[in-house]
Amino acid sequence: MPETPDSASTPAQPGVIFLTTREFFWITISVWLGGIFVLTLLPYLLAPRVGGALAIAGSYFIFFLAWQPIQNITQRTLGMKAGVVRLIIFVAGAATIASFLRQALPSLAGG
Repeated sequence: MPETPDSASTPAQPGVIFLTTREFFWITISVWLGGIFVLTLLPYLLAPRVGGALAIAGSYFIFFLAWQPIQNITQRTLGMKAGVVRLIIFVAGAATIASFLRQALPSLAGG
C-alpha cells in the first residue's frame, strides 16, 4: 500500500499556496460579499457614461473577473461539476441580493 506524503514533509513547489478549509471559506465569502457590492454600485457609476444595460453587463463582467480565482480553486478541489454548481448558486444569490439593493438604494439615499 503506497503511503501518501504528508504536506509538511514534502517541499512545496514555488508558487504553491496551501489553504485550510476555514481560510478558503472566508476568502469565498469575502469575494462573494464584495461581488454583491460590485453588482449593486457599479451600475450607478457606469450608467451615466455607457447606459443602463451596458452598466449592468459591465458589473457582471467585473464580478466574474473577481470570482475566477475562487472558481479555479473550487474546480481543482471539488471537480468541474461541483465547481459549476457552486458558481451558479453564488452568482444567482449575489445577483438576487444586488437587484434588491439596487432597487432600494435610491429610496434609501433620498433620491
